[in-house]
Amino acid sequence: MTRRSRSLALLLALVAAAACNRWDERTGHARRSLAAATREATGDARRGNAQDPPPGLSSPALGVTVERDPFGLEIRDARTGTLLTKSTPRSASWYDRGDTRHLLGAVLDAEERPGELRLRVEANDEAPASVTLRLRTDRTLEVIVEAPSGSAPPDAFGVAWQSPPDEAIYGLTERLRDSPPLFAGLGIDIPQDDLFPPEVGSLDRRGETIEMFIRPTLSLYAPFYHSSRGYGLAVSGTTPGLFDVAATDENTVSFRFETGSSADSQRLQYHVFAGPEHADVLDQYTALTGRPIVPPDWVFLPWRWRGELEVGAPAVLDGVAMNAQLVEDLTRFEQYGIPAGVYLLDRPVLEGEYGFARFRWDEERLPNTRASLAALRERGYRIVLWSSTWTCGLEPGDNGEEAVRRGFVAPGHEGGCSDAGGTILDVTNPEARAWWQERLRDFLAAEGIDGIKLDRGEEYLPSEPSDVWADGRRGVEVRNDYVVLQTRLHHDALAGARPDGDFVLVSRSGYTGTQALSLVWGGDLPGSEALGLWSGTDLGLRAAIIGQLRAAFMGFPIWGSDTGGYYEFKSREVFARWIEFSAFSGLMEIGGVGPHAPWDMPTEPRVDEEMIDIYRRYSEIRVSLVDYLARAARAAGQSGLPLARPMVFHDRLDPELTDLWDQYFLGPDLLVAPVWRTGQRSRDVYLPRGSWRSWWEPERAFEGPKWVTAEAPLDRIPVYVRDGAEVPAPS
Repeated sequence: MTRRSRSLALLLALVAAAACNRWDERTGHARRSLAAATREATGDARRGNAQDPPPGLSSPALGVTVERDPFGLEIRDARTGTLLTKSTPRSASWYDRGDTRHLLGAVLDAEERPGELRLRVEANDEAPASVTLRLRTDRTLEVIVEAPSGSAPPDAFGVAWQSPPDEAIYGLTERLRDSPPLFAGLGIDIPQDDLFPPEVGSLDRRGETIEMFIRPTLSLYAPFYHSSRGYGLAVSGTTPGLFDVAATDENTVSFRFETGSSADSQRLQYHVFAGPEHADVLDQYTALTGRPIVPPDWVFLPWRWRGELEVGAPAVLDGVAMNAQLVEDLTRFEQYGIPAGVYLLDRPVLEGEYGFARFRWDEERLPNTRASLAALRERGYRIVLWSSTWTCGLEPGDNGEEAVRRGFVAPGHEGGCSDAGGTILDVTNPEARAWWQERLRDFLAAEGIDGIKLDRGEEYLPSEPSDVWADGRRGVEVRNDYVVLQTRLHHDALAGARPDGDFVLVSRSGYTGTQALSLVWGGDLPGSEALGLWSGTDLGLRAAIIGQLRAAFMGFPIWGSDTGGYYEFKSREVFARWIEFSAFSGLMEIGGVGPHAPWDMPTEPRVDEEMIDIYRRYSEIRVSLVDYLARAARAAGQSGLPLARPMVFHDRLDPELTDLWDQYFLGPDLLVAPVWRTGQRSRDVYLPRGSWRSWWEPERAFEGPKWVTAEAPLDRIPVYVRDGAEVPAPS
């Protein structure tokens, strides 16, 4: 090309660039910058020749190839050459700044280092973006995308991946699906499906959009998914985001995450984990984000609690006047031969407003409290207490009064607690955290409390841009991080009170990393609709089965649910089936609002002998499984492998298992098939490859893979055991 020709080409490129600058970026036809057009016209050699081998990284498990124009990634299993995932052909990565979407275009140059590749990539901006690829391990690829500096930081980053129609995507949330929130005007936005559960959802999230913005009360989230193609992907940070799982485009899975005010939150960081097995993915993920906490063995005993121990005339136990309902629980357990386990004192049991204003026992509600705790311990119970980061009460000496006076409450909160709004601690304030943690630790140590049920808090989070927290972050930035900070605060308080580690923390909300601090339970799953005011439903139990298995994919290996539903159940059959399910879950905890005991049923007969037998039998079964579950928990602490394992963990290539959500493995050797639908007395069960026998009738042997029909009278949950495994027989 002559000098005159090059000059003419450059002039035409400048004119074209000026026209491109007026295009609307949101149409997807991204404008190219003046600098990019100039480089194209002059044939900038830094892009590399078409014949040059593409840059990339490799390990014994991963092969990563960089596509040059536009920038993209192709990730393969290096051992087999199998494609794990690949960027979409166009617009694979982008960032938003103001009203402009900047698409990552051609790779300009690549700097190779051992295990690392640094790229400069066109971004239709005044300067190129940078992309860093790094092999954290043989199976973990780290990707960091940084926008060029500009007049304002980027508002969000996004990435899109090709997704064939047969790819299943697992994880992200325990909730069945996103649905419109209710009660937003009261400062709480519970999604409507949580109160009126529909018969929707399974393990595969394909076809959904899933918001990473924690909402009550099913509040377990993680920006982390598994693919049936043999890989996993996790987005770092806690800023809000959205996953589009082939909902907008049936051939694309994408995510977009907002940025924050800190330097780390103004870039995109994500990790791709090579499987091919789901256990491999969890091993890599939990090695990066924190190995799950391993609780003491007694945590796997049956739990008992009430939504509220009522104030009233006391009853006498061991010669001492105590709360009548507590006495009833202890005497009924002894009368019916139900084994002791864990007793949870749910709020309100402390003094002051909302039963949580001071770390002192409410002696009116819980008379002779020390003697009551001693009675529990003498009978073999461990004691767990309700807690939250609620600073309640405005009277002198109340936690809330001091928190308000010292400026420790969240922005926009003025003090006082109620179900219409709560005053929560500003956990981004180190001084506030230290103050709360010290008070809580000292109370736990003085009273010999064995654990905490960490509840509430996440539903009253100030989340507007105008809400500025103590560390300078906007409300929307703190939303997801709040649950991490409050979990760490309570974990550290317990660790201070129990330095031997003999304690448990169980939370209803979680995000990346909280698996290293706490176990989880499934929030306010309903046994009846509309906060218990409407008709009963069996769909809460259905949601619980799915929720436990979604939690398994998300790196939370030990999960439980309020047996019968948090709101008062209206069907004895739902209660029976839920007891059976809970006995074969990560946690078995029985309690909720209203009667949740077989000797005090909300249904007829009130003293239900058949239900007493079911309650006793499955409590005894649970006790017999403690050692088995504790071994599985120790394995989870080493690799993230969940206690309740989706069937696809057994064989991800068996198409029958891809989205089989209503049966699972408990530990390595038990196959559990809950019955949730009212009136059902048998169900089909899929036995995968291998040899199996009925847990209830060991003489019945089966060779998988095959479907079998299991009888399921009201007092039996279908369970099978791997042939040759040593598992306690049913009592």
